[in-house]
Amino acid sequence: MRYEIKIPIQNNFDSDFHDFINFDKNIKRAFDDRVINSIYFDTEQLSSAQNNLYGISKRSKYRVRWYNDDFKNLSYEIKYKRNNLGKKIILKTNQDLKNFDSFYSIKNKFLNQKENLFFLSKINYYDLKPVVKVSYLRSYYIYNHKVMITYDKNLKYELINKFQFKKNFFKDRMNVIEIKFNKEDYYLGSNLITSSNFYPKRFSKYLRSLYSFDIANYL
Repeated sequence: MRYEIKIPIQNNFDSDFHDFINFDKNIKRAFDDRVINSIYFDTEQLSSAQNNLYGISKRSKYRVRWYNDDFKNLSYEIKYKRNNLGKKIILKTNQDLKNFDSFYSIKNKFLNQKENLFFLSKINYYDLKPVVKVSYLRSYYIYNHKVMITYDKNLKYELINKFQFKKNFFKDRMNVIEIKFNKEDYYLGSNLITSSNFYPKRFSKYLRSLYSFDIANYL
């Protein structure tokens, strides 16, 4: 598992982030920018969201993710959180995105294939439904070859299925810096955060999207 430290900033402070990464010569570009698209799944009672809101230390989020417009290369992702430590279990698929309603169902034939039963066993609920789509542009950097820095901007949220409100699309005014490092690199990552003059703060794109549509009380 690794530390995942979030630093949300107003999008009109975009230049502050670029000043930060240009200040230290040990921060390098890691990959090309790409658009990340995720559909988050939850129970009818939004159990995953509730566990996060209540501060349950051991919790999970469920999503399907793809990059740019590459709809033929999807990934199931279960994201585990244990206090400040997180990890992901990823399962690749080329399933048709048009049928995503049943992706996290125990009736899903793909998940019931022998080689995928381990992933199926990690889902805590029998029938998860798509709730919201989240998309954003992500930039990738690396510090001292060990600490990953990502910068997410142009965050957009779209409600799915039964959640039919007056508004079902929202563009966020926040950008998010994420600093990620393994436990053995704790001091390297902590020193980077301290020197950045940014202030880490709890931030979940899934909860933020629900808050934007007045479904969850999250700040």
